[in-house]
Amino acid sequence: MTAPVSFDAHSLQQGPAWCPAPPPAGMDAARAGEWWSGLSAVEQQAHMLYQADSLGGMDGLPAEVRHEANLQVLREDAANGSQPTEARALLDRIEQSWNGPEGERIHLLGYQPPGPGGEDAKIVASVGNPDHADNIAVYVPGTGSDLGNFGGSLDRADELRAQSEMVPGSGDTVAIAWLGYDAPDHIPAAVLPGYATDGAPDLQSFTQGLGERNDDARITVIGHSYGSTVVGTADALDGGLGATDIIAMGSPGMGYEVPSNVGLFDDITIGDVDEMNIGADHFWAGANSNDVVTYTQAHGNSPVDWSFGGQRIATGDLSGHSSYWDNGSESLRNQAYIITGNYSQVTTERRRVG
Repeated sequence: MTAPVSFDAHSLQQGPAWCPAPPPAGMDAARAGEWWSGLSAVEQQAHMLYQADSLGGMDGLPAEVRHEANLQVLREDAANGSQPTEARALLDRIEQSWNGPEGERIHLLGYQPPGPGGEDAKIVASVGNPDHADNIAVYVPGTGSDLGNFGGSLDRADELRAQSEMVPGSGDTVAIAWLGYDAPDHIPAAVLPGYATDGAPDLQSFTQGLGERNDDARITVIGHSYGSTVVGTADALDGGLGATDIIAMGSPGMGYEVPSNVGLFDDITIGDVDEMNIGADHFWAGANSNDVVTYTQAHGNSPVDWSFGGQRIATGDLSGHSSYWDNGSESLRNQAYIITGNYSQVTTERRRVG
């Protein structure tokens, strides 16, 4: 594995005099990138050595810098954390990926260990380097997602990447599994709005940071189940996600508007695509006919309802709530066509009532 910054501890004086202050607080992605670029090589080395936990979550920094910083945090968590077995499994998968092709190397763009009060880990992992990609897919998983099963989210991201790279002339595709929020642990918790409203600002900052680092890339944000509620809530924030396209699969509703944007005869849930920042021609939703979650409208109008707007993509003969990324499926192919901008190849189906 090649580090983006060669930080040799022997090249730095040891002790408090060389321990840098934490990065300035409150910087957006653009300012964070400028701050990092303005540091000398020695200052960058010092921050990598002493402030890895701060650097790893800073949107706007180079992906390789974040990767190395987060690896330090993950290695420590695998050795001494509260879930060492799960952390070690993630670390092993990441390190092993760096023995393979460059486009399949996992870059750890965010890692916050599980909290002392039982808080789940927050993990952002990219299959490939998003700073150099033509297409970037951001997959946001839903209820029950945590450190122990994060490998499944990575599998789905990799399926999206591989399928997209099969589209002729599509360029390089990177896919990111974004578990940068505390997902509901179980179905009873999944009816609560707080997980989405709490996580939405971080998703917005992350996707906008991707655009700052690579303003030529197409960015597609894909939410599954409660993950789509987080995605919709984030895009309804002022400024939106800055995404080229949004895809909602198996959605219980797209979430919540900013209270100040709620109209006099409206409620706070997102009733149609016009209450988000994405345009209707770039909003896509899919739902299997027997996916019960998509009928709940637990978090607003269903995005496959006739009144919501946008396009309903065909999912073929898939069944249930978790099959939307099955290898070889019409659902997966359609998502790949959207990610790569090949809209004319996307197959759609009629919207439904509810």
